[in-house]
Amino acid sequence: MLFAQKEAFDIVTYTPPAGWQKDVKENVTTYTIVDKKTSQWCQVGIIKSTVSKGSIDADFNSEWQELIVKSYNVTDAPQVNEVQEADGWKIKAGGGKFIFNNANAMAMLTTMSGYDRCVSIVSTTNSQDYIKDIEALLASVDLVKPQTTEQPQGDITDTKTLIGVWGANASDNSSYRMKNGIMNYIKRQYYFNTDGTYNFVSKTFDPLMDKILLAKESGTFQMSGNNVIITPKKSVLEAWSKKDGADKWGKLLSTQNIPLEKTSYQFTKHYFSGIQIWALVLQADKATNRDGPFSNNTSFSNAWYYNPISANNLIIELPDGQKLATEEIKKNPEKQITDNASNGFHYTTTNFVDGWTATEQADWVEVTKGNIKVLLHYPKEGTIIASDPEPHISNAWNILVAPRYNNLKNYKTAYISTYDRPYIGMGYATENATGKEVFVVLFRQGQTGWIECICPDKNSFIQYYKFDPETIQWDSELSLLTPLANMATYNRFAVDAADLRGKWTSDFTGIQQLYSVYTGQYAGMNIHQSNEEFNFSSGNAYNWKLLVVNGMAGNAKFNQVKSAGNFTVPNSWQIHFSMIENKARTYHAFFSCIKGARILNLLDAGYPGSGIYTKYGIAK
Repeated sequence: MLFAQKEAFDIVTYTPPAGWQKDVKENVTTYTIVDKKTSQWCQVGIIKSTVSKGSIDADFNSEWQELIVKSYNVTDAPQVNEVQEADGWKIKAGGGKFIFNNANAMAMLTTMSGYDRCVSIVSTTNSQDYIKDIEALLASVDLVKPQTTEQPQGDITDTKTLIGVWGANASDNSSYRMKNGIMNYIKRQYYFNTDGTYNFVSKTFDPLMDKILLAKESGTFQMSGNNVIITPKKSVLEAWSKKDGADKWGKLLSTQNIPLEKTSYQFTKHYFSGIQIWALVLQADKATNRDGPFSNNTSFSNAWYYNPISANNLIIELPDGQKLATEEIKKNPEKQITDNASNGFHYTTTNFVDGWTATEQADWVEVTKGNIKVLLHYPKEGTIIASDPEPHISNAWNILVAPRYNNLKNYKTAYISTYDRPYIGMGYATENATGKEVFVVLFRQGQTGWIECICPDKNSFIQYYKFDPETIQWDSELSLLTPLANMATYNRFAVDAADLRGKWTSDFTGIQQLYSVYTGQYAGMNIHQSNEEFNFSSGNAYNWKLLVVNGMAGNAKFNQVKSAGNFTVPNSWQIHFSMIENKARTYHAFFSCIKGARILNLLDAGYPGSGIYTKYGIAK
């Protein structure tokens, strides 16, 4: 079998088998071959990389379930090879049998994990004759080490990493309460102070109780390796009456001491689903009265999640004007989220822990760090045209860039000849607003929008993005552009319950043209269409509906499922639903911006799969 020149997809470079049919989609590139005489076939799919789950075993197991079990109904446990290591990557492969067209076939998964990324290659065939081709492709694979920015993990023996207020919210989501609209809550918050002391408060409110309970504790904390040791000095439980029968402090009714619990927690900070927003995670051997039951989270066992103070995680207001924190400590110590209520949405700025700050603007999202400014342009009519690279880039430059500059010098264009051809325009120009000369790079790749990077000079661009844009030509390595392409991921903004009001929908249509592997004759068309909607209304109520049409054209079947209940926003990057398909579910969530609107991005936290979010638009 002859093999073609090397190609690239995402962070994978490889040599595909010559003569196989290639199909490129957003998240997978596949190669297929069918021998009509023998009815033998083979398909190899290179899956776009996702965030690693922390180990090769966890990554392989998750990919096996999502890519093999769900796709091919493989029921037996995979036959796996020993884990291999190469250049910082760990590689695990396994396979299993499945039935296709009433005959035996084999599905094979090769998963590679490293540098906080996971990438997989799926191979399926009904013939041993293609194994050598699969092995040749796998042997040709090279993985590009993802461009990463040093994250401020912090020395965990330094108390500065804890300073601030961290809170957790919980409620009873029993069916009785949901059905009758009786919502309670308990809020818990740690105040870690610069002098090594701490305060802990919890507030319990329940419409079925005639009191509001307030627990207050104070003591000291100490770091020891990756542990934080909490030593309480005083702990009391107060019962307060309800003013006017509402969630307001009335009069102090009683006070009793609480047994002191000295506890050693394993301490870490954790990103929420790759969004680069910190949560404080405390782990212990057993549950404590202070923290309550362990958080319902799949990433850590025996753990509690405490989130930064935000609009959805407010400081507990104490009775009689009591204060536990200064204004300085009330602020999020790592400036993870900035509250900005313009444009009708609560959050219009996100400060990421790697130093970038994203701000929603009328025509773009502006992302800044140091002396670099990047504009993530919203889609605009006329900026994507059918033409050769140079006029295509220049057309977009004239529409998006040129009106804000003058005195353009050394303008150049470049591209790389790949399936998702990257386009680059660059030059020195003078900003109309400031009169300063800057170096501007305009970039687009695949389905991303146009990205405009503005630097004081070319050297500043090279220093951060690690390549000289003027050296890019048609055969350059695609991986050079990864740091610039990754700027599109900073179009992320936190969610607020009030911003969700209305109907959000997501539609999908897929069509398969089928041909007989025996005769090569056309065998019909398979259609899959779906419509999913969330309708958020007052009182944090919602209705959910999923409509699916699937089957052969002319004989398609229709299915519909519905759920309703109440939702909460446990933190600014998650939404919890009391009932979706017969059980409670939590989704990772964020908004991305387009011109005059937002896109709601959701990913089931219990089934993160490939890490790809489903996008929902607001219905008018």
